[in-house]
Amino acid sequence: MSFITEITSEAQFKTEILETPGTLQVIEVFQSWCGPCKAVQSTFKRLYFDLNDRPLKFYSVSAERLPMLREYVGKCRPVFLFWKDGKQVEVVIGVQAPALTQLVTGLSLIKAAEGA
Repeated sequence: MSFITEITSEAQFKTEILETPGTLQVIEVFQSWCGPCKAVQSTFKRLYFDLNDRPLKFYSVSAERLPMLREYVGKCRPVFLFWKDGKQVEVVIGVQAPALTQLVTGLSLIKAAEGA
């Protein structure tokens, strides 16, 4: 089973992201001609296993698939969207493993602490 779920439709985005409260969702937005960033996937995999006690899920989506992501179409750098409780809370542009790690760790901790 993969630790990253690919989002392929608006309906799936609605179900997985907008209608799943209490979970930090990290979405990698990539270009179909480039594909998901392999370097960041290893960082996310480590975080997924290190933080497996926290409400945290990773996703990937091609920018061309969803109209709501059209602002990212044609960009050369990946974009990482952080969602929680149906709202976008952060955006990271480009491969910035330390910043991504810090945000995932911090934002997932906040939610875990609130639920404790």
